[in-house]
Amino acid sequence: MAAESVTRRRFLATTAGALVTTSGCVGGVQNLAGRSRTAQLSLRISTVPASEDPYAVWIANHLADNLEASGVDTIVDPMSYDVFLREVLINHEFDIYIGRYPRLRDPDELRSMLYSAYSEEQGWQNPFGFSDPGTDELLDEQRAVSGDDRIDITNEIQQQILNEQPFVVLGVADRISAVRTDRFSGWPDGGLDNPTDYLLLDRAGEETTLELLLQNGRITENRNPLAVEYRDRGTLVGLLYEPLVRTPDGVDEPLPWLARDIAWEESEPTAATVRLRETPWHDGRSVTADDVAFTYEFLADTSLGEYDTAVPTPWRRSHVSLVESVTVEANDRLRIEFTTPNRSLAYRGLSVPILPEHIWRERSDAADLAGVDLSSRTTSALVDPNEAAVGSGFLQFDAAVPKESVSLTVFPEHFLWNGDANGIPARFGGTQPFDRVEFTVVPSQDAAVEVLAEGDADAPADRLQASIVPRIIDTEGISMTRRVPSSFYHVGCNCRRAPLTDPRFRQVLAQHLDRSAIVDEAFDGHGTPSEVPLRGKWVPKELEWNGTASRPFLGSDGDVAVERTQDAFRSAGYQYDGDQLVRRSGQ
Repeated sequence: MAAESVTRRRFLATTAGALVTTSGCVGGVQNLAGRSRTAQLSLRISTVPASEDPYAVWIANHLADNLEASGVDTIVDPMSYDVFLREVLINHEFDIYIGRYPRLRDPDELRSMLYSAYSEEQGWQNPFGFSDPGTDELLDEQRAVSGDDRIDITNEIQQQILNEQPFVVLGVADRISAVRTDRFSGWPDGGLDNPTDYLLLDRAGEETTLELLLQNGRITENRNPLAVEYRDRGTLVGLLYEPLVRTPDGVDEPLPWLARDIAWEESEPTAATVRLRETPWHDGRSVTADDVAFTYEFLADTSLGEYDTAVPTPWRRSHVSLVESVTVEANDRLRIEFTTPNRSLAYRGLSVPILPEHIWRERSDAADLAGVDLSSRTTSALVDPNEAAVGSGFLQFDAAVPKESVSLTVFPEHFLWNGDANGIPARFGGTQPFDRVEFTVVPSQDAAVEVLAEGDADAPADRLQASIVPRIIDTEGISMTRRVPSSFYHVGCNCRRAPLTDPRFRQVLAQHLDRSAIVDEAFDGHGTPSEVPLRGKWVPKELEWNGTASRPFLGSDGDVAVERTQDAFRSAGYQYDGDQLVRRSGQ
């Protein structure tokens, strides 16, 4: 591998945190199509700067080094997080990307990730462009069954992922946080990871303002729950909008939330009558069944039928597709029919954020946005910054300074505070834990620990990296807390582009990644290797991590054994010109 290539790649990966990126591409990506017999195969790895996610950059360099050693010309291309999400999830302009999947708690999310019909949609709907009829059948079948049958089918799906490798699961990094307990107590493990986590806090003194720190300041500029390039998990926006049900961590069954109660029918597919709690939007108008019906229609097609082809939400596509129809029966009552007979799965369809019709209906018109390929139609709903953010959440928007801060205040008319919290455990309602939440953007995680140490904040709102753990432990007045999240790091392959169209190439690519080294070195030991996306009962015994992947790493201690990787590429049908991988036989 030429020293010049290494220097260029390292420069890109380590300095990009100080750059303002306006485009996701440094240059045109050269692939196999139309190249001469002796042209070296090249790949570009898209990721974010080390200042935003050092884990991802370490993984990107690890993969790049190993591919270079195997004869693949490889460049790491870091870009700002919003550009990264736009290029990967909207424009599909990437070869390979390194990222963290936001959350995966139910196998049905795999349907959203891999379903062939979603391959040209925006968002986490099959960003890989993967298409396989056999996998589609399994993804449909897991919706039609329950119990052990669904577990068995999910095992088949995960085995199919390992066979095809549209994405390569690497492992789970612990969610690490640092908290002060002198003003607020009751912090959940790992910090504030979900909207309901905020409700677990208790005042430890007289302070009524919760002070939180952000390194990711996207919510200071954009509060649109549908804007996929600004949302990775949507936790903070989730404070402003309520779904019909919520399932907090540690709770087995979904809790009625905006829904007062849900009466299930004995039918197949299943259906339910939902009664709403009496609660207003933040602007004083009442939340009605019409708003709920509108939300499902709108999320299924944000153009509301304006275009020949629907423009669905780039968020929660699998959730919305579980709902077949919504019929308004009264101002506070509606009947929902689902596309599945599995009641526990149907609950997922009730977890989307409900939107006020009087604000969002007018956002169904056509829109354009710099940097977005509009060959597929885009609506205002997907690009509007939604600065006022009128929802029905227990917090409401107050003020913001772009890139600096955002203030949310308790919404006093919320059902949690007005005595209409029947069915919700007392620990999530009753007493307001604070009157106000102030989010302040800090330049780095070191700065966050410094602010906490000085007593000027209570905790970070986003996660901390493992490298900061020693400083947290050594700082008086703050405590470290962590938990294992449902997100996972992975390598995504653009199956639309050669050679990544070839599953045999993707299989060898996966064997260039040493999961144990990634956890030990990138995560500083604060994580768990894995080669499958799900956990717990959804993982068959043969796929539980035992130290070696089913497609083992072709090397040791993070470095590939070149002869082994070259043999693997040759066995997959590719050729070498000297030490350069040049083409697949017969292509």
